[in-house]
This record gives sequence, structure tokens and C-alpha cells, in this order.
Amino acid sequence: MNFTERFYHKFNSYLRVKRLQYGYNKKILKLIRDTKPPYLDNKTKKEIKTRYAQYGFKNISVKWHRFFGNLYSKTCIDFIPESLFYCYIEPALNKTGLYRAWEDKNSIEKFLKPEITPKTWVKNCNGFYYINGEPASKENAMKYCAQLDEFVIKPSMATYGGDGVKKIDLSISKDRGELVNSIFLEYSNDFTIQEVLKQSPKLAELNPTSINTIRILSYLRPFETVILSGIIRIGKTGVFTDNFTLGGVVCGINENGDLKRFGIDKYGKKSIQSETEIVFEGFTIPEYNKIIETVKSLHTKLPYFKIVSWDIMVNENSEVKIIEYNTFGQGINGHQITNGPLFGDYFDEILKLSKK
Repeated sequence: MNFTERFYHKFNSYLRVKRLQYGYNKKILKLIRDTKPPYLDNKTKKEIKTRYAQYGFKNISVKWHRFFGNLYSKTCIDFIPESLFYCYIEPALNKTGLYRAWEDKNSIEKFLKPEITPKTWVKNCNGFYYINGEPASKENAMKYCAQLDEFVIKPSMATYGGDGVKKIDLSISKDRGELVNSIFLEYSNDFTIQEVLKQSPKLAELNPTSINTIRILSYLRPFETVILSGIIRIGKTGVFTDNFTLGGVVCGINENGDLKRFGIDKYGKKSIQSETEIVFEGFTIPEYNKIIETVKSLHTKLPYFKIVSWDIMVNENSEVKIIEYNTFGQGINGHQITNGPLFGDYFDEILKLSKK
């Protein structure tokens, strides 16, 4: 790369960061308007700015600390602002240029064992169709799907927060072929069609209509994988996905697998029980030790990404299933409003790796 190419690369990177920072500043201003957190005293603000300045991040905005501290019910100087995480930390720890290929839901079994992921029946990869891993025509792919009573369809690339995920019930359709045709037209390219997972009866107690997923944030170190945080996302009654933006709640998970006291929705409203009247505090996530050991083992297979978010469910047979993993644009707010500062004891180590 010559001088001119290096200059334009740095200039474009600078512009990208500025655009992202502008967007996250607008976001936190809205969150503050919605949740009305108290102001921080001058001593706390100085401690926050000093803490981050040692790693080259000067004049850190304390707005995110106000927001997180209010919902977590405790002010901590080590909260990680979204603007800092997405603009500097995530790109420093993860090879972001690789994320589209490695996160592709149509390729997940290339990196993880097929038996630990949902069974995929039909794929569309860049316009090419596959049935159970074998090349097929669009017509045969549609015929195959029309024989299924139900399935889940989702975009295979670059989606967040459950966007585009739908459960399709063909058993009540008068014309299965027509319905499948309309679905294929809607999704067009790069989508995956999978089995409908049945969750553990224990997790279904929290909400039987959604797959209530466990989100684990792990950090890959030279000789170990560390679990930074665990939360569960519980969908709103009647909604298939556990999407936080569609009325769901997040609840922190203690190291022993028990839920913490409060669930929190996107408006910052706290609740001590689910809509099904199950008390959060003390509710035990089934197979939690197995979930943690699975994540620790699997993260070593993703060496280009030091921080990974895993979406996990436990099925009706008590088997751990990885629905997907995220290496870019990972959600961090749910962790910090329920479990506190994102990096815990690894704050200094990770900030040093991300040093500006």
C-alpha cells in the first residue's frame, strides 16, 4: 500500500468513526430523555475521564455512565459506552473484515459441529439453492419446503436483533405452494430455512410463545476463554422472537445459573417476574454449566474474534443448541444494565488491547 492509499484508508476510517460517534450520541441523548437518569457529581465524572484517558480515550462522554448506572442501580466508572465499543474496541479485538463470512448462518456448521446447531433444510447462498447440503433447483427447494408443516426462515447475513426471523406454519395454509412461493420472493437471496426448535419446558415457563435465548459474552485469551457476562432474553407473550425492541425483557444471570432479581425492558422499566408470573430471582437456567463449557470450547475455533456473543437455547431434550454467534455489532447494553460493567476484571487488559 503506497502513501496515497494509506492516506485514503486512514481518512475513510476517520470518517467512519465520526459517523458512528454521531449516531451513538443521538442514541444516548434519546435514551437519557426516555429514562431521565440523575446527573453524576464532578468527582465521579473526573474519575471516569481519568480512567479512560490512560488508554488514549480522552474526553469520554459520561452520558452512557449515567444511563447504565441508573438502570443497574449503581454508578460504576468501568461501564463501556456504545460509541467506544463499536468504534474502537470491537474493531481492535475482532477481524471485522471477516465477520460477514464467519457469521453467515448458511455456513455456521463449517465452524461448529452440525449437531449443536439447528437443523438446516434449505439454503439460498448468493442465489444458489441447497437441500440438506446438496445443490438443488429453486423449484425443488420450494417443493421440499411445501411438504413441511412448519419452519423458521431468516436472512443468513448481516442482520441484528431478530430482524427478518419468521416462523412459518404451513399446516393451516390452503395453498402451501403459493405461500412458499411468496416467501421465497420476499426473501430473494441469502436466507436459511431451519427446523422449529422446541425449548426446554423449564425455559418455556418464562414465555411459551418465544424461544427464550441465553446470550453469553466470551473473551478469548491466549490460553483460556473467559465468560464476561450472561443474560437471558425473554420475549413478549404472543411474539415468536425474544426481541428486546418488541416488548421483551432481559435479565442477568449469576455465575451459578440463577437469574437476578429484575428483568428490564427497552424503556428501563423493571419487573420482578415474567408475564407468566414466574419470579426471576432464583429461577435456574437449565444446563447452565453445559452452556458455559460449550462456549468455552467453541470460542477457540474462532481465533480471529477475541470477543464473541453467543445466542443459545436449551431444547426439550436438555441439549444445548447454538442458534448463532455474533462478532460484529454485538449488543452490549443488556449486559451492562443487568450485570454491570461489561469487562469486569478484564477492563484494563481489554482497554490496553484497544488503546487509541
